[in-house]
Amino acid sequence: MYELIQAGERTYYIDCPSKIGIYKIDEERVCLIDSGNDKDAGKKVWKILEANGWKLDRILNTHSHADHIGGNHFLQQKSGCSIYCAGMDRVLAEHTLLEPVMLYGGSPCKELRNKFLYAQPSEVQELTEEVLPEGMEMLRIDGHSFAMTAFRTEDGIWFVADGLTVERIMQKYHISFLYDVAEYLDSLEKLEKLEGRIFIPSHGEAVTEIAPLVQKNREKVYEIEAALREICAVPGSSEDILKAVFDRYGLTMDGNQYVLVGSTIRSYLSWMKGRGELEQEFADNRLLWRCKKSERRITVNEDQGGLLKEAECFALDMDGTIYLGEQWIDGAREFLARIEAAGKKYVFLTNNSSKNPGVYVEKLRRMGWQADTAQIITSGQAAIYYLKKHYAGKRVFLLGNPMLKEEFQEEGILLEEERPEVVVTAFDTTLDYGKMCRVCDFIRAGLPYIATHPDYNCPTETGFIPDAGAIHAFIHASAGRYPDRIIGKPNGDIVDYLLERTGADRARTVMVGDRLYTDIAAGADNGLKSVLVLSGEASLEDLEQSQVQPDLVFDSVKEMGAFL
Repeated sequence: MYELIQAGERTYYIDCPSKIGIYKIDEERVCLIDSGNDKDAGKKVWKILEANGWKLDRILNTHSHADHIGGNHFLQQKSGCSIYCAGMDRVLAEHTLLEPVMLYGGSPCKELRNKFLYAQPSEVQELTEEVLPEGMEMLRIDGHSFAMTAFRTEDGIWFVADGLTVERIMQKYHISFLYDVAEYLDSLEKLEKLEGRIFIPSHGEAVTEIAPLVQKNREKVYEIEAALREICAVPGSSEDILKAVFDRYGLTMDGNQYVLVGSTIRSYLSWMKGRGELEQEFADNRLLWRCKKSERRITVNEDQGGLLKEAECFALDMDGTIYLGEQWIDGAREFLARIEAAGKKYVFLTNNSSKNPGVYVEKLRRMGWQADTAQIITSGQAAIYYLKKHYAGKRVFLLGNPMLKEEFQEEGILLEEERPEVVVTAFDTTLDYGKMCRVCDFIRAGLPYIATHPDYNCPTETGFIPDAGAIHAFIHASAGRYPDRIIGKPNGDIVDYLLERTGADRARTVMVGDRLYTDIAAGADNGLKSVLVLSGEASLEDLEQSQVQPDLVFDSVKEMGAFL
């Protein structure tokens, strides 16, 4: 910790909890980018500067949060250096009590006047292009704070501050602090276009490619938006909503988390209200948030814009969309034939991880349709893809059917019953109490916890049976955690796997399904077009009340064929 790393001829950074950049102005003088999270950090930085014979000339603060300006006071006292920060953040960096005041919404209690929220004050001047050392440039990336700044050095090194959260931190904490969601999304667009050699987030590993990390951060924003839409289907106060968010993501409440996550969720609610997704009401002297009822006119069995004709690939849900049980939806076979005749691709995309692709191929064969396993994509396969990408070589405890376990092993996943490093839960129809005790023990111990899909119920010919989401609820009741990552619809991981498998263009891929909260949300939240069919679960009444809206609505896939 506090290791000095050279990233370019004139550019260094100190690897510590909140990374600190160093840029050599000349052979003697240096400029710091941020100063660490407290006085002790400042002392360690000072030792590094002395050891290298460097004189501290100035500090450029990316923004005013205490973990980035915590060393300002000590370093300014030791060196007499100038400190700069932009806009409203300059005011907060100079008058540091304002940060806990803003977060708490009043005079903060003693417990909130800690070093994580309340730095020692220092003298801070306005950050402008003119005060930058020669060879440096700056870019405003607001949203995480009032006025955050990224810096580029002459060596092509970008310090992007808290403009990006690395994936392992997203998986652990889920809710990264935001002041203004709209500004943050705009800043992500700016970051996505940057050219540079290395990009250094303050809290995470340096990367050479910024676009994939930008996309993951964007997806997390829309994931939280979707979660809040679901939570606000029932009117609730901000405290009710905050508890639901903590429960959903398995977070633990304390004073710091209460103000940081609470402030962020209130920012999301304001953003969603401005977008017309939520509305407020006052009832029994309480401010309540609720989803705003859609007033859009719903057209059925129309495609005036030619969306289906322009489509390259169709991702088709199965039960309720193509068939019900062992019976075809009327016209479904003809629809599949018309896709093939039009020279377009299609795959069957299912959240059901209790069966492998061969089972679906055999079922379609019994029903008179020839498909191959390459046309079947399950949440189990997408989970394997995710594990290989993020947990390669790790030992996995899998709560799943023997069929899924066999599939994992064939793909080289190391399954472990006693000393796993990762937990994966699926739709396990062989579940017993002993398995539930074991998986809860592992999850309670803090192992990474991944789930194949979120569905609470699985439709059968005789009604519904508990699905993976019900298993998550059981585990949460015992172990106090929901999954860190859910792979299946509506989440982005299964969509990424779909596009990887098919090679299809995201903008010309169409999700077709009968469930608003999985099929249609998967399209809406991940840049795909989406078509709702009314042959399964969702009705027009459901659609009228839903914040999740498809691009097109058809009675069934039968009516879609004419527009191909």
